[in-house]
Amino acid sequence: MYGISTETTKSTNGFMKNKLLCILLVFFVLLPSCNMPGQRGNSKTEPEPKTVSVIWDLGVSGNSNTASDPENISGPKSGRPTATPQLVKAIIFEEAFSSVYQAESVYQAEIPENRNTGAAGTDSAQWLYFSPGEFTSDPLEILYTAFMNSGESVWTPDYSLQFYAGMNPSKSEFTALDKTVYPGEQAVFSIPITTSEANWKACWYLLSSSGESLYDFCYSHGNGANPSSAQSAQNTSAGSNSSDTGHPFYKHEGSAPAKFSNEEFSAEFLSTSPSTGHDFKAYDHYEDLSASFQNNGSAVWDSSYSLVFYAGYNWMHTNSFSLTESVGPGETATVTMPMEIYEDNDRWFTCWYLSTPDGKNLADFCFNYFTSS
Repeated sequence: MYGISTETTKSTNGFMKNKLLCILLVFFVLLPSCNMPGQRGNSKTEPEPKTVSVIWDLGVSGNSNTASDPENISGPKSGRPTATPQLVKAIIFEEAFSSVYQAESVYQAEIPENRNTGAAGTDSAQWLYFSPGEFTSDPLEILYTAFMNSGESVWTPDYSLQFYAGMNPSKSEFTALDKTVYPGEQAVFSIPITTSEANWKACWYLLSSSGESLYDFCYSHGNGANPSSAQSAQNTSAGSNSSDTGHPFYKHEGSAPAKFSNEEFSAEFLSTSPSTGHDFKAYDHYEDLSASFQNNGSAVWDSSYSLVFYAGYNWMHTNSFSLTESVGPGETATVTMPMEIYEDNDRWFTCWYLSTPDGKNLADFCFNYFTSS
């Protein structure tokens, strides 16, 4: 056992080392062949990576020249450097966002930058108040009347009041607006009163800058009865005979008796149909004008009560219309009057009052209208 030599031991160790080296050499030779798909029959060809078309490449830094160099851009080439390095290609923002620009332009067009200073658009007025109120007995120097601009037009100093019936308490036929009034705002007209009469009644039109009547109203001072010498602002139609009171083209200058009211006899004028300011077709036909009143007294109205003409133009060809039925307290009476329309293109008015059997004025009104072809 102790006879084994040292040479035999060295020979065994050397053989083991050579065997280990051979195993490692074979392993390294076979290892690369496992990663070569071209040598495997069932391997699939990997697809080439797709080129993504983008406008912005946020991975490009501002210091890189790659994105701003059209030669290094994959995809469509702009032909010139873009303003920012992150842009892969130059674009026209107005075209890219055209729908946004169009929507914005339409929206801005609906909101004007400045208020309209012209008289275009719908024109209308709403009466607000008198100052002082009607039937005031104190001496009066200025009559204030206020309106709301309820239309779309801007009222300028070309808008005015025109006196047309009753007694003109002012020296002027027209009273102009003294400032610009926008839609939704309040307009106040100041009418200088120069008459010393204690009792009078006057009527005005509110005219637009084009002369269109937007509203008409009457104001009563004192007891509302005009003196017999009261004159209207409008002249008698040319060619008519002022003594011919039955001719429809003659303008009557009368006034209604003072309004009367007590517990037994009392009335309120309600409305006309059509409403005042109506435009009738001119020439050769008939229309109806109806006036409604409410009985606020204790007496019953019968056919002895009537509607009596007192001023303006009478196209009804009669001076009174009797009630056709009894009207009790709290009830409403409506009187319908036929009008013969053969006037030409012009502006007209007719005034009436509801009379008791003994001639008392329970309520009165003026109907203003136009005729046009």
